[in-house]
Amino acid sequence: MSKNHRTSLFSLLIILKLTGGCDFPNKKQADKMDLEYLSSKKLDSYPSGSTLSIYDNLVYVMGDDASLLVILDSELNMIDSIPLFENDQIRIEKAKKADIESSEWLNIDGKPKLWLFGSGSLSPQRDSVFCFDPATRKTERKDLSVLYGQIRNLGISELNIEAATLINEQLVFGSRGNLNNKQNYLILTTASVLPKSKDMKTILLDLPEKAGISGMSYLPEKDVLLITSSEENTNSAYDDGEIGESFMGVIYQISEKLSSSTLKPDKWIRLSDLHSDFSQQKIESVGTFRAGQDNKLILISDDDLGGTKLFSLNLKL
Repeated sequence: MSKNHRTSLFSLLIILKLTGGCDFPNKKQADKMDLEYLSSKKLDSYPSGSTLSIYDNLVYVMGDDASLLVILDSELNMIDSIPLFENDQIRIEKAKKADIESSEWLNIDGKPKLWLFGSGSLSPQRDSVFCFDPATRKTERKDLSVLYGQIRNLGISELNIEAATLINEQLVFGSRGNLNNKQNYLILTTASVLPKSKDMKTILLDLPEKAGISGMSYLPEKDVLLITSSEENTNSAYDDGEIGESFMGVIYQISEKLSSSTLKPDKWIRLSDLHSDFSQQKIESVGTFRAGQDNKLILISDDDLGGTKLFSLNLKL
């Protein structure tokens, strides 16, 4: 082999090493993902932001140990609040909290309602969903112990529902792993029969090492699933741990891939590489304002000390 050929081969190996080789099956599309940091804002006096959902240009925010569901305008100013739990303190005690970690707007009985899901990480205290009707401003609790029990029987013994999104007619949950049980899962359910179950399926989600799923948002116009994940030094679904890095990933043509047994995002971005504001922030959820080719993303973080922070990003696909 000539010296020039050896040099070319060495250069190719270096390029493959730096780019991850064939780690991204849709590399051409992954290169089109353009993410821009816009701003961040602390949500004063609101604890432990864990999930957000956007509906009718309003942002609905819930903390995993908060008593109130809060409503923000498109500029992230707090304009309303809805009491969900009776509690004298700002933060509900860990052993007593419902641990709401995910939410999604569902239209099951002819009315759009916000479904706020307990994590299922402690049964039966966290095996509930709370359905908020914006028309009446009332909230109804529904028992999910049967549904969550069936999910556990699918092989997810340490359930920890941290994400939820609607993909066509399927409600997709994300169950987070930890250092002892490292597997992250997508769980497919039939939205129209909730809180019962029908034709459930699990998909193993291949995420960066030590990262656990924390949020999801589906973009139907592009058939794209956005996923947030974060590192946390904990050996269980119940205990908190030291915060590490947070990431955001994308899966293209997600509808075609839900029949798979394993999924890996087409691209990951370590958010602290995008902006230093993401350092030591555990990103918990992502929501989307849609406007043409651009999508304004809102991310929410929990610092495990009771603080909540919101981040605005611009995404082009």
